[in-house]
Amino acid sequence: MSRTVPSWLADPVAIVIGEGEGLEAVAHELAAAGATIARGPVAGSRAEAAAAIGAASLAARDPVTLLIHAGAPATAERADLIDPRDWRAGIQAGLDSRFFYAAEFAQSLIAQGKPGAILFLDLPEEAGGAVQAAASGALCNLTKTLAVEWARDGIRINTIASRVVAGGAKAELRSLGALAAYLVSDFAAYITGCVVGIDE
Repeated sequence: MSRTVPSWLADPVAIVIGEGEGLEAVAHELAAAGATIARGPVAGSRAEAAAAIGAASLAARDPVTLLIHAGAPATAERADLIDPRDWRAGIQAGLDSRFFYAAEFAQSLIAQGKPGAILFLDLPEEAGGAVQAAASGALCNLTKTLAVEWARDGIRINTIASRVVAGGAKAELRSLGALAAYLVSDFAAYITGCVVGIDE
């Protein structure tokens, strides 16, 4: 088991949403660093996100204090050929679900007076088609805005935008996991509202 960081995550409960090699590498690294991992579905509403967070907290017998969300791959079809249903599905998975989870996560932590960290995993805007570009551009601005809104509540939010999120060599995936673990740890207590990558 990879252990590039010590157990300085202090046994938090992390809810992990999405799919892909990058997300699995991050989940593995967080578990190695001491986090309890719970899985959640892509949410179509705030109610679905709230239910998933509540279920994860109940199962772990501790509040969820880390949120990791990777969007599903969007269609890379040429813009003029995109079916409106594919557009809506891509925006829903790449932006809507992330906002629903983030809003419910923050509301829950603020009510409990607890700090927390949100990390979005995303591809660079230019890595896919129009749907990916639209969702990623909006996510970048959302990351910065939510960071400002929730900083006073001790809730940090960052995004990793990298092609490695979709998959890569073992060393690249390990680097992605290590960066993610750092960004949600107390060592990154003053890092929020950032969009960072690990691509060459």
